[in-house]
Amino acid sequence: MAGVATGLAALVVGLHALASVTASTAHAAPAHDPSKPEAARPEPPKQAPKDDRKDDRKDDLKIVDKPIPFDDERVRLTLAYRRQHSDPDATDITIEPRVIVLHYTAGGSARGTFEYFSGNHMEAGRAQLAAAGDVNVSAHFLVDRDGTIYRLMPETRFARHCIGLNHIAIGIENVGDEHRWPLTDAQVDADARLVRHLAAQFPITHLIGHSEAARLDGKIYFQERDPRYRNSKPDPGDRFMKLVRARLTDLKLEGPP
Repeated sequence: MAGVATGLAALVVGLHALASVTASTAHAAPAHDPSKPEAARPEPPKQAPKDDRKDDRKDDLKIVDKPIPFDDERVRLTLAYRRQHSDPDATDITIEPRVIVLHYTAGGSARGTFEYFSGNHMEAGRAQLAAAGDVNVSAHFLVDRDGTIYRLMPETRFARHCIGLNHIAIGIENVGDEHRWPLTDAQVDADARLVRHLAAQFPITHLIGHSEAARLDGKIYFQERDPRYRNSKPDPGDRFMKLVRARLTDLKLEGPP
């Protein structure tokens, strides 16, 4: 009997141990059931595909403001010139640009050009120009040989830079010429980008070299009340104009007739 009792006791202990293991397993995490979908996991935000193409027409042009002196005397002299040569009833020196005229300075220094433009009065040594008015010549922009662009005055201010077109034209001077200081590739690039920039702001219809301006006489825009006041200019030259125009064909700007 003692042996039987001992065996029964061992059986009871074993059954209790099995029950404990079963209960522990029942509280454990359930096994994965492939028939049931898992909870949706948040996907990382999608990023737009990177576009490495460079837009050469993006208007990120850098312009350095370097205004020439323009005091009350210069305003008065400019208005007098405007009345004498284009509009006798003018009351101000504001223009609405339709034309861009490219020039060269025939000198090698941006500083020298700035200083020359800064005087109010036309130099006596330029007899034809001095006889036509006392106000000095100037331009709206000056492009240095490294392509740096300086704004010398607002685009909508009358500047004396091109006979017959001052009342409607923005003038861009380039430091150099086509002989001693040939105009540079950097200036070609700067002029083209500046013209594109200006054409986006104003209703520009024509891009003209100073040497081409006389060909507008009697055609479009040209206004000069003095029939004897004309001149012939070489700047900036056919080579430079062709290179600049080649970069602006999409703008469809007119040239000389």
